[in-house]
Amino acid sequence: MTTVTKKDRVGVLLGGLSSEKGISMLSGDAVYRALAGLGYDVVKVEVDRDLPLKLRELRIEVAFNALHGRFGEDGCVQGVLEIMGIPYTGSGVSASATAMDKVLTKHILTSGGILTPPYRVVERAIGYDQLLREGGINLPYIVKPACEGSSIGIGRVSSPVEMKKAITHALKYDSRVLVEKFIEGMDVTVAVYDDRVLGSMEIRSDETFLDYDVKYTEGRETFFIPPPLEADIMASVEESALAAHRLLGCSFYSRMDFRVAPGGRPYMLEVNTLPGLTALSYVPKIAENKGMSYEALVEGILGSARLKLKDVPGRDLHQKGKVE
Repeated sequence: MTTVTKKDRVGVLLGGLSSEKGISMLSGDAVYRALAGLGYDVVKVEVDRDLPLKLRELRIEVAFNALHGRFGEDGCVQGVLEIMGIPYTGSGVSASATAMDKVLTKHILTSGGILTPPYRVVERAIGYDQLLREGGINLPYIVKPACEGSSIGIGRVSSPVEMKKAITHALKYDSRVLVEKFIEGMDVTVAVYDDRVLGSMEIRSDETFLDYDVKYTEGRETFFIPPPLEADIMASVEESALAAHRLLGCSFYSRMDFRVAPGGRPYMLEVNTLPGLTALSYVPKIAENKGMSYEALVEGILGSARLKLKDVPGRDLHQKGKVE
């Protein structure tokens, strides 16, 4: 693992080109303030298509990736950083690209014996009518873009009449849409930190499911740490979370979201390779419950920064000239 010192120029990557830019700005600003308060030489880097030029001009030596969504969480920026030889936080190119694709993620999780809700994939060329003809999963459905995060483009469908509207909306964000069986039960999220389970939390809301507005509006959710589950069920949830983290090749930290059905069966819904780090985000709340301050959480993540690809020898944080 790379050693990051307070003399190294740290760039907090925030903003970006995705529909989650606003959330990334909040995460990145919070990370920046924490690292600046700890005495690091840290600057904000607002990510756009000139990112390589900005990294060179600012002489960034290590990147704290606070991006969310496409071009930041999906392996694209990770690839740029690998090519430039700049160590970075979060998962590498392969794990990031895989976890961002909900369909591919489901294939991998299922192959590893991790339970996910039954689903179908709708493509723009096929349309919702074919899904209705195929059947195979019963109402209600959750409809969501295959490659988006923060519950963007998501909708709940309770009748065939609602199907077209929900799929049309989701197709605004992606050419593939995941139509998934809605699982009744408890919303549980698991934080993995230092490649181990840090803790778990139940999220409750008056809403049927946790959409974008619920997640990012203060006061819309209530949290229970740890979740009120029997010990064997909780162990099963956390074992599945850690197994998914390893199966996908995630690095250092991640967050796994579940629905625990009545009777205790845990269904994995989402894999987050760059969990939010805002004031309302779940991982900081779990860390705080474990006695870890926000500053300690962020500094630990920064300390995990490294290059993930092994094919170019001799690259490390203090290799001079890489951003000349």
